[in-house]
Amino acid sequence: MALIVQKYGGTSVGNVDRIQNVAAKIKEQWSKGHRLVVVVSARSGVTNELIGRAKALMPLADEREMDVLLAVGEQETIALTVIALHAIGVPAVSRTGAQAGIFTDDVHTRARITRITGGDLLERLDEGKVVVVAGFQGVTDQGEVTTLGRGGSDLTAIAVAASIKKFLMKRCLS
Repeated sequence: MALIVQKYGGTSVGNVDRIQNVAAKIKEQWSKGHRLVVVVSARSGVTNELIGRAKALMPLADEREMDVLLAVGEQETIALTVIALHAIGVPAVSRTGAQAGIFTDDVHTRARITRITGGDLLERLDEGKVVVVAGFQGVTDQGEVTTLGRGGSDLTAIAVAASIKKFLMKRCLS
């Protein structure tokens, strides 16, 4: 039984059929007894659409508000992915960046990850659940939503994988 971290980008989760295909791929690994953390991006085009809406209202919108707005794309995808997994009998739970304990500095729209606490990821994995994490986002120590900029979901997947490995090694040594 392995712990696998998978990442699915915007095209992979671009519509309901594609989300169902992703869910089937996840189920295949879960059915083999693997524990999975899945990091997802916003559906293809959603981030650009949200930016366009904001610019239509105000060409240079406040960066804090842009982070709050843009984080919605990944949150939609984590919920839809978990719903698709539940529909095919896979126990799963969604986690925002904040719920996954992804802490960042306070530079809005291009934050850097400062640490990952993992939130309750290990506990949910121990329950046999697939954990679906929103890429591209985190939270400051003050609780402010931040985004990591373009490519942020890839960065999230790498950082979460490294952190989980560290958490598991620490658990083994305890």
